[in-house]
Amino acid sequence: MDDAAIPPAPDAQGLCGNTFLRATSDPPNVYFVIDRSGSMQEVIEGRMKYDAVATASVALVRRLGAQVNVGAAMFPGSLGNPDDGCTAGEEVFPTRPGDPLQTGLCNVDGDVTRAFSRSISIPSGTLPTGGTPTAATLARLVPTLSALSGRTVVILATDGGPNCNDAAMCDASKCIPNIEQSPSCTNGVNCCTPALYGAGSCLDDVATVAAVRALAQRNIRTYVVGIPGSAPYGSLLDELARTGGTARSAGSGAAYYDVDHLTELDDILAAIGSTVVLSCHLHLETAPREMSLVNVYLDRQLVEYGAPDGWVWTDFGDAGTVDASETGAPTADDAPSAEDGSPPEDASTPAEEASADALIPEASTRVPRQDLDLLGAACERLTSGKVRQVQVVFGCPTVTPK
Repeated sequence: MDDAAIPPAPDAQGLCGNTFLRATSDPPNVYFVIDRSGSMQEVIEGRMKYDAVATASVALVRRLGAQVNVGAAMFPGSLGNPDDGCTAGEEVFPTRPGDPLQTGLCNVDGDVTRAFSRSISIPSGTLPTGGTPTAATLARLVPTLSALSGRTVVILATDGGPNCNDAAMCDASKCIPNIEQSPSCTNGVNCCTPALYGAGSCLDDVATVAAVRALAQRNIRTYVVGIPGSAPYGSLLDELARTGGTARSAGSGAAYYDVDHLTELDDILAAIGSTVVLSCHLHLETAPREMSLVNVYLDRQLVEYGAPDGWVWTDFGDAGTVDASETGAPTADDAPSAEDGSPPEDASTPAEEASADALIPEASTRVPRQDLDLLGAACERLTSGKVRQVQVVFGCPTVTPK
């Protein structure tokens, strides 16, 4: 017999069941806002900071492909003119769908990935320069980002404190040259006076928090990535992450994504990408015929069915939406037939029937269900940035808490 004609064993993928149900969601918009100020030309661990950020950003766009729409802006807006280094940043790559994911041995970047790479590249012979007009850049982007359809998140990558606000006033504690201990800014000298560096060198914290809040009020979350050199501004970056709705769990240390080494950038951006793409609400392209033979796995670890910390079906058709706390386990009567390649009705084993009988029935009338939600601890784990894959598997009785 041809090996191709032999059906896979139920545990061929290492999981119970032999049919993977494709789960989809609307691609979110992932919008990069990248700092290209003068400090980003610093070489650390043999790499220019800006080059490391650009390379990791392209790698994420390549990895996520068509799972997201991608766009980008850079700040400051003026490049190569040291006399105009506080211009608000500008969009360099209008948001568009990512490339289809590559398959096979010969993977070549698609048109979108190549165009994205070109748009955030600094011309040969040119170095990052200028200040850090973070607040002005984010404020300028609010209308652009608000006009995008669907979920939108911002990945803000910066290595320093925001400045460039000539209307700011500060004492030495909020003066960036003082914070960074410039040689002439010691012994209580406030270097942000008009006679020295001026107000544009004050930490522009209030306006930057307000700009992130303006995005959050439009349901646009901001992920904050602190490139090496940003440590003196950690408390502000924490506040930006909390305001942007992306604060990491208490056990993670900083609320923002603190990059200690440039070699960590790929993994950190990948973690953010996973968090953005993987939603606690999943839609199945095809409804499984037997609702009692579906299980969910996070990185190949089983998630039990039911509230408060598992998963539940959430599309109840004409019956309306049922609160998760009222949701029992699915039953074998839950789903009418569907042409999805599932086993025929008489394919269930006595063990499966016994398991199905043990599940808690709810309503007597059901429609095929294609939507499910992860709840409580399961959802928190998914959105922690540590999960890379969600698998919805058909073929074995749904596992419920014992």
